[in-house]
Amino acid sequence: MRAPSRLRPLLDFLRQRLGLLLLWPAIGLLGGLLLWSYVLTDLENDRRARQAELERQVDAYSRSYAIRVRRSVADTDRLLLLLRHNWMVSGRHLDLAGTIEAGIFSRQYIAGAGLVDRKGVVLTSSHPDAVGWNFGDKPYFTEQQRSGGDHLYVSAPLEGRLSHREVIAFSRPLLSPRGAFDGIVLVSVFPAFFTQHYAEPLLGRQGFAAVTGRDGVVRACRHGDVEHTAEVPFLLKPFRPVVVQGVARLEGRPWFTDGRARVVGWQPIPGIGLTALVGVDEYTAMAPYRNHRETALNGAWWNTAWLTLAALLATSFYVHAKWKRHQLDTIRATYRLATEDAGEGFFIHRPLRDRHGVARDFEILDCNNHGAKMFSREPGQIIGRRLSDFFDGQIFEDIRAWLSEALEAGRFEREIEVRPRPGQLLHASWVHYKAVRAGEDLAVTIRDISESKAHLSELERRSNSDELTGLPNRYWIQQYLPRAIDRARADGHALAVLFIDLDGFKTVNDVLGHAAGDELLRTVGKRLTLAVRPNDHVVRLGGDEFVVVLDHVGGAADVEHVAGRVLAAFHDGFHLQHATHVLNASIGISMFPEHGDDAETLLKNADIAMYAVKTEGKGNYCFFQSRFFEAIRIRLETEVELRRALEQQQFVVHYQPRVDLLEGKASSMEALVRWERPGQGLTGPDHFIPLLEETGLIVQLGEQVLDSVCRQLVHWARQGEPLVPVSVNVSPRQFGQSDILALFRAAIQRHGIDPSLLEIELTESSMMQEGIGESAVFHQLRELGIKLCLDDFGTGYSSLSQLQKLHFDVLKIDRAFVLRIEHPEGDTLIASMIAMAHALGMRVVAEGVENPRQMQLLKSLGCDEGQGFFFSRPVPPGARQPLGVHIPQPAHAAP
Repeated sequence: MRAPSRLRPLLDFLRQRLGLLLLWPAIGLLGGLLLWSYVLTDLENDRRARQAELERQVDAYSRSYAIRVRRSVADTDRLLLLLRHNWMVSGRHLDLAGTIEAGIFSRQYIAGAGLVDRKGVVLTSSHPDAVGWNFGDKPYFTEQQRSGGDHLYVSAPLEGRLSHREVIAFSRPLLSPRGAFDGIVLVSVFPAFFTQHYAEPLLGRQGFAAVTGRDGVVRACRHGDVEHTAEVPFLLKPFRPVVVQGVARLEGRPWFTDGRARVVGWQPIPGIGLTALVGVDEYTAMAPYRNHRETALNGAWWNTAWLTLAALLATSFYVHAKWKRHQLDTIRATYRLATEDAGEGFFIHRPLRDRHGVARDFEILDCNNHGAKMFSREPGQIIGRRLSDFFDGQIFEDIRAWLSEALEAGRFEREIEVRPRPGQLLHASWVHYKAVRAGEDLAVTIRDISESKAHLSELERRSNSDELTGLPNRYWIQQYLPRAIDRARADGHALAVLFIDLDGFKTVNDVLGHAAGDELLRTVGKRLTLAVRPNDHVVRLGGDEFVVVLDHVGGAADVEHVAGRVLAAFHDGFHLQHATHVLNASIGISMFPEHGDDAETLLKNADIAMYAVKTEGKGNYCFFQSRFFEAIRIRLETEVELRRALEQQQFVVHYQPRVDLLEGKASSMEALVRWERPGQGLTGPDHFIPLLEETGLIVQLGEQVLDSVCRQLVHWARQGEPLVPVSVNVSPRQFGQSDILALFRAAIQRHGIDPSLLEIELTESSMMQEGIGESAVFHQLRELGIKLCLDDFGTGYSSLSQLQKLHFDVLKIDRAFVLRIEHPEGDTLIASMIAMAHALGMRVVAEGVENPRQMQLLKSLGCDEGQGFFFSRPVPPGARQPLGVHIPQPAHAAP
């Protein structure tokens, strides 16, 4: 009987509030309906968006693929035009035999090339066996014969008679002088030629790329990493779209051998009747959507369960309504403790409104200890006071505006920089300020973020600054220059970029060490900053490359003035390790908008202009000109010719004797390389050695020269006459990229010559590069019997201690000193060099002797040998060593 009496109040409560009892379940049901409606609608929208994005991607892929195929076809067409042109200018006598083996045509994609006369008979071909065959019945011949014009023809897949593989033929007509059909020029390619641009990262392993003709027949097709042929197709039927370009979904079974549906995009290739197709596997591409759908549905079911639980629990919260105030008080106390431990200042502000309801001031109801200390106060000195008691003027108005915004929006949060000014009590430079509305009051937290802001500022400064020089770096200019160009474009003024490269920095860095190089770069950075205008920007890109950005220039004259000041900054030399070193700078200049309208183009063109200065003598500046592109093209063509010259052994060796000044006869010879350039005769080393050094081909040339010298010595030895040694110039790159000791030892053993007949010449400046001067290989070469010659002495930075350590046998004085021997200071300098060399046990050779007066002065100074045009020019090898040297008497010498 006691239980019903206890339940009666609860039953009465529920009977009177039955609507409230059903309210939360009803809200939960409504929420569930809204939730599922949203999820299903969102999934459908996501599916459509993904499908649309897939179609856009496929359209972009097909456009890109069509462009690449068109370029490949255009390259092949240019090859046809080139073959036709060479056929015409050669008097119709062109031999294509061996062109594929020579690497002129790509084995991977080109099956063959040939010329066919008007009767269909092959005149010449990259496959000599095909000469004489008749192709008069082939469509690529009959089509050109029938058309009567000059156009490119691309055939359907054919079986190659020589390759026995599927090929596609490209042809253009040969025309007689009167314009009549005179045959065709033909290039056959493998289908992979069209699918070489297949991008697996984009299309995946289930994608495909294909090329079809007007008839819809597939010319070439690649599926994943599989190349398909006409006999083993991937597409099951011809592709004939209704529109010339577009995107469509193709079902699997009717179209593809693997039965998978794909989204296909196609683009026409104008002028040749081909269409480029790209297909992406739909199932693979939509995988992210399926994963998202599964996750969303699982989440929706879980949320439905939570909504049901929440609806059931919500009815019980009514009895806790009286706890609300108590809970608010508890939360406030807890928050105070939490913010105290978190190092945040915590405040409760209550707005004090005027009769119009505008908050004019705020009362501080509460604060924690940390918050009070941020203002150098105790909590008792703050609680119960107004903000206006502590702040006035603009500071008070700013705080009132922030708190008013929080009252209106429910929240205000911002990182605020605290600027020092009168009335500022907060001891921080940056704070995180957050105000949240809680009923009619505001809960405010203030956190000092000065340290983290300073750290971020330092990180940003480092990311934009070069660590060595403190100048802005490459990252900085990548961000700044585009904005500067936009400003210049908007304001209608010019802008200039100076690309600066130091001449001779590598030598200083190699000889004096990286520490000296770093000090030099720091000094250069300071001088450049002083040389430019106050508002210009000096940037270090890296290495010894700098860039100067000139904003607001009036014209080329302003830029030339700054460039001149930059060059003048290098005139005083640089004091490094107790010595002054003279360096110059090469400056390339590009201007906006004349030389480019974007950052990348301006930097590239300034770099090209700088390269032009380098090639024309260094130590100067010049503005970008379009003809510089031609210089780069010539350089690339020369590099290709040099590679071919090495393959075809076009380099020859001439020999110039070194003469014993006392005995008047040859005591040694120097091997000097020349290039028998087809159609241009002999080319001197000054025209190709620097490029060989730059590309690393000098290593291969050095091996050929050594082999040629050894072979020539064997030939001379067979004549039975005494031989003198031959010196071979060795590049420093040969020390760094090959085993010099093994190279010379193998050459000596292979040809069976006496090692004493070989000498190695190494220039003084190159000896100091890349640690060559520290190499133990010199000692091993001398043990083998090979003498060492130090060439061009006086032009580098070698010291007496280094010469003692390396034990050279011969020292060759550079011709620049010999030219000044008739001057008093030149005479004295050469005498000092000779005395030093003799003291170290070295013979002395004077280079560049051109008249008898120089020869007599050198002889009087004790010079051992001479070399130059006065004795003999470099001559090609004959049956015997060219040792006969006639020294004219002084009476016949020119004045």
